[in-house]
Amino acid sequence: AGNHVGICSMVVGLGKQRIQSALYGESVKPQIYVAWELPHEIIEWTDKDGNQRTGPMRIGKTYTLSLHENAALRGDLESWRGRAFTEEERKGFDINKLAGAAAMVNVLHAEKNGKTYANVAGVTPLPKGMERPTPSDGALIYDDDEHRINYDHLPEWLQKKVDAQVKDEPKPAQDLSDLDDDVPF
Repeated sequence: AGNHVGICSMVVGLGKQRIQSALYGESVKPQIYVAWELPHEIIEWTDKDGNQRTGPMRIGKTYTLSLHENAALRGDLESWRGRAFTEEERKGFDINKLAGAAAMVNVLHAEKNGKTYANVAGVTPLPKGMERPTPSDGALIYDDDEHRINYDHLPEWLQKKVDAQVKDEPKPAQDLSDLDDDVPF
């Protein structure tokens, strides 16, 4: 928990995902996953092949892909940039520009069912004069359009999210049988 120097190491387009909200019920919205590498937080883990590895901690956050004034993504991006979007900047913003961008990442711990979870609570710019880190494995961008080749580099759990995206379903044909036949067009 706390404030950490970070570098955006991953921007992943998740496609349209089913979202369950207590307020709005179920909906389908485009989502992205943004991850930061925290180079000063070194951890050990076992990779999928059973090998012991050591490296910087990574933490991420899933966002609805929206720059609406009330969207969480917009709030975090404006905080990270240190200023609000102009209308022109908002319309032309390329989310992939985040890959490789440095930040201060505020991590908050939450307890649930006896486990501790680390969550991104906020993102701000690096203080002036602070050295900008670089991602240890480079910055990864994935989306179905231009960066499909990076799919194999995604962690398995993100591949499953990408694979679970909701494809555009054809709308059911509208029943027009009860319309008045005297309509002239």
